[in-house]
Amino acid sequence: MQNEALTQRLGRRLRTARFAAGLTVREAAARAGLPGHTQLVRYENGRAQPPLERLAALASAYGTTLSALLALHDEAVALIAVIERADESTLRRLLGALE
Repeated sequence: MQNEALTQRLGRRLRTARFAAGLTVREAAARAGLPGHTQLVRYENGRAQPPLERLAALASAYGTTLSALLALHDEAVALIAVIERADESTLRRLLGALE
């Protein structure tokens, strides 16, 4: 998937995250503060890139993080989301384990 265009990868991740959150396109658009669902469909189809503020709102609506949506590798998405939500003590322990 590394050769996949960023817009396509992000669209696929947005759709996957929305499904995981159990939301319809209309519900997700409303939760993220979008005026309608059409723009979200364009993001998911890879025809448009959301601005960072909108992407952050979508990540929040889906219960994930901005960093996870932008991960280079699909396999890292869940791990990045967990790390982003970890408290300082947990992050220190993880870092210590990696050193």
